[in-house]
Amino acid sequence: MCSYRFPLAVVLSLFIPLSTSAGAAPASREVSRTGRVTSGRATAASASGASATAGAPTIGDAPATVSPAFTANSLFVTTTDFSSGSATWIDLQSKHATIGVASIFSDATARYYNGLIYVVNRLGQDNVQVLDPDAGFSTIRQFSTGNGSNPHDIVCTGPSTCYVTRYEKANLWKMDPSNGAVLGTIDLSALADADGIPEMDQLALVGNRLFVSVQRLDRNNAFQPTAASYIAVVDISADTLLDANAHVPGVQPITTTHPDPFSEMQLDGFTGTLYLSETGFFGLLDGGVEAIDPVTLQSLGTIFTESATGEDILDVEIVAPDLGYAIISTPQFYTHLISFNPRTGARIATVYAPSAYVLQDVERGPDGLLYLADRTITAPGIRCYNAATGVEITTSPVSTGLPPFDLTFLVPLQTGVVSKTVAPSSIAPNYPNPFNPRTTVPFTLAHAGFTRVRIFDARGLFVREILAARLTAGNHRAVWNGTDTAGHAVASGVYFARLQAPGFTGVRKMVLLK
Repeated sequence: MCSYRFPLAVVLSLFIPLSTSAGAAPASREVSRTGRVTSGRATAASASGASATAGAPTIGDAPATVSPAFTANSLFVTTTDFSSGSATWIDLQSKHATIGVASIFSDATARYYNGLIYVVNRLGQDNVQVLDPDAGFSTIRQFSTGNGSNPHDIVCTGPSTCYVTRYEKANLWKMDPSNGAVLGTIDLSALADADGIPEMDQLALVGNRLFVSVQRLDRNNAFQPTAASYIAVVDISADTLLDANAHVPGVQPITTTHPDPFSEMQLDGFTGTLYLSETGFFGLLDGGVEAIDPVTLQSLGTIFTESATGEDILDVEIVAPDLGYAIISTPQFYTHLISFNPRTGARIATVYAPSAYVLQDVERGPDGLLYLADRTITAPGIRCYNAATGVEITTSPVSTGLPPFDLTFLVPLQTGVVSKTVAPSSIAPNYPNPFNPRTTVPFTLAHAGFTRVRIFDARGLFVREILAARLTAGNHRAVWNGTDTAGHAVASGVYFARLQAPGFTGVRKMVLLK
């Protein structure tokens, strides 16, 4: 999801009545927020979108008349016209929408964890609202994140532990989501710019490491970017900051290549790296999509630059080693959906180009389709695309009532999420590692279903599929003998084993050493 922070020309459109504005824009940088990551993210998407159109249902824009009973693999959408807020539930199989399943704040995002939806009600409300889909999306509890805190993101690491970024404050809160108690704080004030506020935004959980985007915007200069932005890394086993640069005294964060980390941080299932968009200054081609190694805590550089696309990059979703999608902002302050090649950094095509600033969030769903939040006032809703081809399969947007703001997939198991009824799926470290030429990749399935284990090289190129079968729930293993699809021995180097199973995708880094 891309931040709702806008250049002056777009902010001025706030003063146009909603009924006449083609793409109503929210407030300025200080009401910023960029969406969800990790535990609410559809990391279970398949490696190939080729099957996305097979048996695709006929899709209409009328809301369903069925009751909003929860089913797995569905979509929860926060919606808003910035005077009122609501939520829509969409069944991914039928694409039927139930509008108004919950009343929420007009500036809200959401996360899914352990069978519950955590709605982050932001500036002016400063709380987390917990919804139970199995109880008709009723609010089962609501807890404060501190007056004036402007919470931006939440990641749960257990039924009684979560972390919350607070955009207006300098400390990250560790909380008990079952009762709202504050369990501790993590001080990020050392990462702030001269105004004393670090502008902590997005969270991404990779193992025991919590990644926190720190924008460092100048509140004395219209929330413009400062010279450097950061990704802070928290060891959640000790709630301490990790040092990302041993060559510099003190505990150092990851310094982003470009200022202003703007989108959510997501784990690339093909390479095992985190990626995010960084916008820099609006109107200047000084940003891009950066990749970060969550193991070494080092930047791997920019994989797609704003210079290559010619516009500001607001949001990004990588669906294959050589295919990604991005929401960009044009010089006319229109938002477009484009495709690009993460491997080469080249722009491929323009997928959808409305003449307004209306595109808010793009996500890959667990069904392999690409979902786009389109806030066009005359027909707000969700557009669906074949992720492999970029071809739209909706004849009109699936209506969400109010314009859509944030997309959260309700899948049984995802990275960082533990099911409330079964043990989580996982992929364990391969053994031996390093290896030559044979290694075993153990994994656990929470649900029976078709499962793949594929090997990719360090460049993200497909090497070999070592398992493709329907398996029962439980413990399994796959063996790789160090050869490619032609049976030829591969060279020494870094490789990745990617497990794709029902409701889960995981990656393990391996080293072949001859």
